Amino acid sequence: MSRQTQLTWNRRSFLKAGAAAGLLSRLSSLAASRIRTHLPAIPTLHDLSGDRLVHRLRDLYSSPTAQNEYGYVQAAKSVSGITALSLPPFGCCGVPDTPWSPGFLLSCELFLNGRILISYPDGGDEVAYTWHPHRVVRETQADGLKFTTEMFMPPKRRAVAESIRIKNLANEPRKIKLGFDMRAAVAKKTTQWMTYSPGEPDNLIHWDETRGCLVFEAQHSQAVSVQGISPKVSGVDSGRMLVVEVTLGRGETKELHHVNVVDADGQAALTAYDDLQANFRQVLRENEQAFNSLLRSAFTPGNSDFSGYLPQLETDDESLWQLYMAGFRNLIFARRVSPDSKYGTTYITLGGRVLPTLSFPWDTSLTSLSLALLDPDALRRLVENWFVQDMHQHLATDYVTGEAVGPWYGVNDMAIVRCAQNYLRVTGDLAWLDKRIHDKTALDHLLFHATYWKLLDKASHGLGDYGKLENLLEVVSTYLHETAGMNAGNVSSMRFVADLLERRGNSSHASQLRAEAKNLAQRINEKLYVPGKGWWKCGQPDGSFLEVRHCYDFLSVLDNMLEDLSDAQKREMSGFFWEQLHSNYWMRALSPDDVDATWNIRPDHSWLGAYSAWPPATAKGLYSTDSSARVSAWVKNLGKAGNQGPIGQAHFVETAFPLEHGAAYKCPTDAPYLNDWCCISGGGFMDLVINTIFGANLTLFDGIRVQSRLADFDPKARLVNLRHQGKSHVISSNRATLSTA
Repeated sequence: MSRQTQLTWNRRSFLKAGAAAGLLSRLSSLAASRIRTHLPAIPTLHDLSGDRLVHRLRDLYSSPTAQNEYGYVQAAKSVSGITALSLPPFGCCGVPDTPWSPGFLLSCELFLNGRILISYPDGGDEVAYTWHPHRVVRETQADGLKFTTEMFMPPKRRAVAESIRIKNLANEPRKIKLGFDMRAAVAKKTTQWMTYSPGEPDNLIHWDETRGCLVFEAQHSQAVSVQGISPKVSGVDSGRMLVVEVTLGRGETKELHHVNVVDADGQAALTAYDDLQANFRQVLRENEQAFNSLLRSAFTPGNSDFSGYLPQLETDDESLWQLYMAGFRNLIFARRVSPDSKYGTTYITLGGRVLPTLSFPWDTSLTSLSLALLDPDALRRLVENWFVQDMHQHLATDYVTGEAVGPWYGVNDMAIVRCAQNYLRVTGDLAWLDKRIHDKTALDHLLFHATYWKLLDKASHGLGDYGKLENLLEVVSTYLHETAGMNAGNVSSMRFVADLLERRGNSSHASQLRAEAKNLAQRINEKLYVPGKGWWKCGQPDGSFLEVRHCYDFLSVLDNMLEDLSDAQKREMSGFFWEQLHSNYWMRALSPDDVDATWNIRPDHSWLGAYSAWPPATAKGLYSTDSSARVSAWVKNLGKAGNQGPIGQAHFVETAFPLEHGAAYKCPTDAPYLNDWCCISGGGFMDLVINTIFGANLTLFDGIRVQSRLADFDPKARLVNLRHQGKSHVISSNRATLSTA
């Protein structure tokens, strides 16, 4: 993907060289070899845009998604259709609650001369998609016509809008009839959201002839969707098909505007619809300006959009820049500033169609360093909410109600402590530890989560039992009960809380926790490691063990108890990764040699691919076991996956699905793969650049320590304005210095 570059040029030399074209050419070549270039430290929308990707209807692929502060909408597998418009507490084109439900509904699906466009054999089902942070562009050609659409969500509105351009490619005039099939199943749900958007199948539909739009009204909740086309359509067929007759001269292009507004009140929805249609071009410009402003704010101290800011990356190295911006896309896409959020500005876990309102401790923890830098207040509020919800019964919290939902995830204790740890080490807000959150201080809550594993030692094996399939990886049927990865998290959690207690003068309790952590690490090694193999096994309640060759134990053990591993273990674990999990452009979550490889092929945890955070988390571990050069050669290919927009919930290894424009293929939501468009934990790529490649260790009490791996990327690269406990720093290849600006 091309990137904007900024070249420093000596104007006087340029003018001198201008006397001779040949000399100018030679001087330009010489200058290019000597002048340092920089990829944009503060990216624009253009810089973050994805590649133009072409797919057929029959292909398995992940359709791109657009967003604003209130929600998101997904492009259908067609040039104009939209689906899964989620604006919590409202849903439109969600899954209607009816027997034999078709799943997510499609709206604004295009018919050409009475026939659905995607059925045209000369290309109607072949669509080119280009994702931009603020819009999705689609193109197709059929029957001598070119269709181009731009789908976007106007800022701070419960709406989706789309420009639809039709160009006549023929050498003679054409008269065509376009039909736009509108559906809604609009609904409002103020109770807990879990999977998908709600849908009421029996909306009342009213044709507003004056405006040329349809009004869909829910009968079981207070929700309305107004959908229409401008210029005004000529009529409506079958109760919901808006019909437009268009005459096109040779080579002529005409543009239509589609708007879908959702609200609780019908008149308010109509007023908003009228405003958007009347000012469509202005709203389109405002949308671009708002997103560019948001990108600038994310890297600017003292901005009004975030409670913090991210460091600016100055580099010439494309692969380093790609890694950093891959993580940034995912963080920005996760942001929600909804008036209906129970805990204010927040960050959801998945963005696409599956879980519109949920924030998982697990996924959030995997990018919690970058999130603590960008928006520490939002991260702290999530942690405080997780403290008081029973996260030993649930997997996430829903921002519409603020309540916990779903079954328990065994990782929650470790994840909550990790989020709090990154909040504290970035902000230095030690006073927060004394804040009373319901009946305990924050420090009491952290101690509770760091030691909860003892209550899970039901078989008295000295290890926490983390339950069944639904509590762990969901996909690997042998990864059950006493797992190394989950128990390793308790080792680091106890050591972190011990540091907090030591700082407060409670040395005896701190020493006790450190001793317990050391003993737990020893039991993990003795009971769960498979000597000579590099992988781990899971202890069962009856005292038996199941070997599991999954990456989670690998990356979690290296991250949480590296100091407790022998050199032999590190060598063996490294060998296991390179021989069984590695691929050139991504990685496998599960070894194809594992006996459970046939159980489930959902790529986030199977041998077909890996979840968004596993490559950066694995790379962090590998940098502690392998040569920097070897790991960096692999890491340089990982960030390329951002060419498809935000990193997906999972990507495939290239031996399972061919590369998409030279990058690991994003997993589709289609069965049996079932992974969403993006996941907040893809922000882990940004964490990787900060804390591992730059090697900036933001300690809680001892400043910033730097152990750089930049030599394999760009030795002169810098992180500018890295915030640590109220001060801004510049990180270079060997040190951290206070910013002078």
